[in-house]
Amino acid sequence: MLNAFLNPDVLQDTPRLFTAIAEWLAVFVYFNIYKRQSHGRTYFFQCVVSFLVMVLFQFVAGILPIGFWILTMIGAVALIFLSLYMVLDIKPRDCGVLTTHAFVLAEFAASLYKQLYVWSVRISGHEGFVASFVTMCIVYAITFKTYYRFERDNIPAHRNINISTKELIGVAATGVGAFIMSNISFVTTRTPFSASENMLYVRTLVDFGGMLMLMTQMGRRNELAAKNENDAINQLFQKQYEQYKLAVDNSEALRKEMHDMKHYVMALKNEDDPQKRADVLNDMEQAIAIQESFMNTGNQVLDVILTTKSLQCQKKGIALNAMVDGDVLVGIHVKDICSLFGNVLDNAIEATQQVENKDKRLITLSVRRRNKFIIVECENYSDGSSVRLKSNQGRRRFGSGNLPATTKGDNVKHGFGLKSILQVAEKYGGAMNCTYEDGWFKVKVLLSYNE
Repeated sequence: MLNAFLNPDVLQDTPRLFTAIAEWLAVFVYFNIYKRQSHGRTYFFQCVVSFLVMVLFQFVAGILPIGFWILTMIGAVALIFLSLYMVLDIKPRDCGVLTTHAFVLAEFAASLYKQLYVWSVRISGHEGFVASFVTMCIVYAITFKTYYRFERDNIPAHRNINISTKELIGVAATGVGAFIMSNISFVTTRTPFSASENMLYVRTLVDFGGMLMLMTQMGRRNELAAKNENDAINQLFQKQYEQYKLAVDNSEALRKEMHDMKHYVMALKNEDDPQKRADVLNDMEQAIAIQESFMNTGNQVLDVILTTKSLQCQKKGIALNAMVDGDVLVGIHVKDICSLFGNVLDNAIEATQQVENKDKRLITLSVRRRNKFIIVECENYSDGSSVRLKSNQGRRRFGSGNLPATTKGDNVKHGFGLKSILQVAEKYGGAMNCTYEDGWFKVKVLLSYNE
């Protein structure tokens, strides 16, 4: 029996059930990497169905002639893709990358199991299903657990990876290359890698190398993306600060204009032409509106920002209500105040101006201290078009690592406003969360208070 088992054809033949388990576990790893939380009965049902379908497919593939081998491998990849796509609800290109990673991982796990089992049989001289199954369980448990710990830092949870077509082609080429090199003996035994003494070693090492290459590609891509994101956020910080400095100059000019109000009064007294009197009254009305826009919160930096945003709101027909204690921001750097409140209000204004019902164009901002924290809350009405949700009904909460997706066409370059707010919050030992309920979008920021 041992000699029969050591036949090269037998060496290559991983039990179909074990192959299906490896592919399903690879998919399950990405279920948990991409969604690190409980999903309820629907998720459990999806997992069970995907497992049963993969087992059934491998059973059917096992009874087909060897000529169908390539087609069955394509079918296995397609099942992995469909399982990931249906459960994770991600972009096709992103799903294509995860599918490649999962397939190469499954190939490596199955190959490593087979190699270690053959090695143990050669040493002990005994083989059987129980020993094979136990070896499979041990190898799979260690392999997939270890892979999960490394790969979870490469794949962002609940967010699109935003893979480009060029990147997808590169990842697919790596996966296909690793698969061909590790499985070429299934097509022909006339290769340097088909000798029985080398076959399993080559297959395992090639799969391992392919898996490492894919992980390294993703890691380098994430490093570059993080660098680009930080650069964009820093530019956003600087832009908000430049806007603040410009607003300071404009505010000073407006204040000087208010001192000339007496000239408007004199002109009104001495003007007999009704049309000219109406023009003077209109100028006075605009000047008074500007004066009403000036904020006095106790923090000069915030005063300028709120005044500027208040004028923007007036032009767009938006009501801005601010209940702000600016004194509590004494320990916050000028640039951080500019970034925090500039981005909070810019996002709110952008969303609110899209609301067709002008009576609902409302933004409320509050800043207060509670115990050792500064609480900043900004709430605005939104019809849902500015907040990408699966459902606009009920309530949805977004954690710090799960920000609402931008609805702009380029979701790689946009969406940095909330990220910059989060950076400020974390810089001062706080946090940020967003909620969307009954048409109202709220951003809440906590900052540590330092006297």
